[in-house]
Amino acid sequence: MVFLFVIGIITLIVGIVWRRKKNFIPGETDPRIVSKYASIAGIVLIVASLALASFTTIPAGYRGVVIRFGAVTGRTLDEGLQTKMPFIETVEKMSVQTQKYETSAASASLDLQDVNTTIALNWKLDPSMAGEVYRTLGLDFINRIAAPAIQETVKQVTARYNAEDLILKREEVKASITEILSNRLLQRGIITEAVSITEFRFSDTFIAAIEAKVAAEQAVSEAKNKLERVKVEAQQREAVEKGEASARIAKAEGEAEYIRIVTEAQVAANEAIADSLTPSVLQYIFLDRLGEDIKVVVIPSNQGLDLVLPEISSEISTGE
Repeated sequence: MVFLFVIGIITLIVGIVWRRKKNFIPGETDPRIVSKYASIAGIVLIVASLALASFTTIPAGYRGVVIRFGAVTGRTLDEGLQTKMPFIETVEKMSVQTQKYETSAASASLDLQDVNTTIALNWKLDPSMAGEVYRTLGLDFINRIAAPAIQETVKQVTARYNAEDLILKREEVKASITEILSNRLLQRGIITEAVSITEFRFSDTFIAAIEAKVAAEQAVSEAKNKLERVKVEAQQREAVEKGEASARIAKAEGEAEYIRIVTEAQVAANEAIADSLTPSVLQYIFLDRLGEDIKVVVIPSNQGLDLVLPEISSEISTGE
């Protein structure tokens, strides 16, 4: 726009100079005509440059900081087509969109373990403080403010926890970092939307110790599980053995009860027929139960057994 304005001024001056020219060679263009067109062109260029320099466009997601002769005026332009003083004021566009900033911070834990933490910060510029941020920090404000703020905040928070707790209480640690960091950045016109701990890195010695501890805990857990399994199996065997013992006892009791009932029945039957069991009847039963294949019976002496043998006929067939 300045170039266009300068060209317009030059063209206007040329037109004025040609208007004052009186001597000219016949056949040449009349200087008054050249002066007229040059003046008109100069004025058009000047007016056009002034008009164009009076307007500026602020893209979506940006704010315009108005600067007059190098000084921040305090006026901030919103999105869209805006006006300003031509050639006197300039506009510096600053993004108010959400952006990401990531950095690493070295610190020490409560138990003096070295910790390297990687922090990812989602932030945006407070639109109402765009002018103040530009005046005090410039366009590279995020590196000037966020980097040292993250370093100090991480050191402050990690010093409260043992190295192992930084892993086990990751959400609590992140919440503490977010709270402290958000308050610090907000004072300088930076709005914190989210803080993420993308990585915790510890020394090799500490990592080896953690791995050994985890392995030991797993071994203890496995031993406990095995012990519990052995206990359950023993209880199961005991229950089976008790069941089998109870079954045998019940069977023995049933058999004993059967024998008792049978014995009582036999005794009762014997008592019922006792009067009819004469020696002759008993001998008959004895002999009857010997069977047909028995040819010889040996009876010990002095046993009180007197057999009544059937009489053998003395008649012998003579073939008469």
